[in-house]
Amino acid sequence: MKSNQMKERPPIDDRLLDAMIGQTRPRIERAMKILRRPQARVGVIPSQLGRLLIAESDRGIAAIHFLWTDGAERTLELLRRKFDLIENEPSARRIEAEIDRVFKGDFSAMDHPLDMSLVESDFKRRAYTSLRKVPPGAVITYHQLAATIGQPDAQRAVGTTMATNPIPIFVPCHRVIRSDGTIGNYGGGVDNKIKLLRAEGFDVGRDLRLPSGAVMGHRHTKIFCRPDCSAARRADPNNALLYADSRHARHEGLRACKLCKPA
Repeated sequence: MKSNQMKERPPIDDRLLDAMIGQTRPRIERAMKILRRPQARVGVIPSQLGRLLIAESDRGIAAIHFLWTDGAERTLELLRRKFDLIENEPSARRIEAEIDRVFKGDFSAMDHPLDMSLVESDFKRRAYTSLRKVPPGAVITYHQLAATIGQPDAQRAVGTTMATNPIPIFVPCHRVIRSDGTIGNYGGGVDNKIKLLRAEGFDVGRDLRLPSGAVMGHRHTKIFCRPDCSAARRADPNNALLYADSRHARHEGLRACKLCKPA
């Protein structure tokens, strides 16, 4: 037989081939996951707060943008950096229905899972996570929110964090107010902040202040007082929330102060 002739090779056993493919499959799948970008379903919906741009990934709501305000292009640009965007009306309609439920008093709709991919820093993530623990019918000041994440002097940074909130309504930045009792600004407009606070029980007046019937609830003692109560003044204000009224405080498991006896 000539040297340049190749000997006929025996066929590869199927079981051996399957074993070889099985060994390489996990590596191929890991590589594909790296290359495959997550998707976000986008749509535009009407609401009592105006027209909203909605984006939702498989992990949860990733963005909500008030379309009459500046920055829609910027929001889409940030989304494209993280996701492949696909238009999906059913996804947007589901979120539309949840927002509608909020205005009908069903606040469990705000428990929708969230995707924090657009949140830029650990500070902001901690602020948003802490804020979601403030229940409907209660508000917190910028200073108090800063204190809850261990940085009481960072209230200006908290203000900026609220102004750049990528998921308003569901990250309830409308529940953050000024220390003087006025409601402060809102990325979706002050009128919409009033609508959301009123939906949650706060009868906000023309002076943009919270109602006189609001009570101070202390998260550690589980007692609520009139804001001018001497016991309320002695307590650590960073552990307090302001509730729309006694009913909302009781709903959260707080009991009335025996000293000031709020209604």
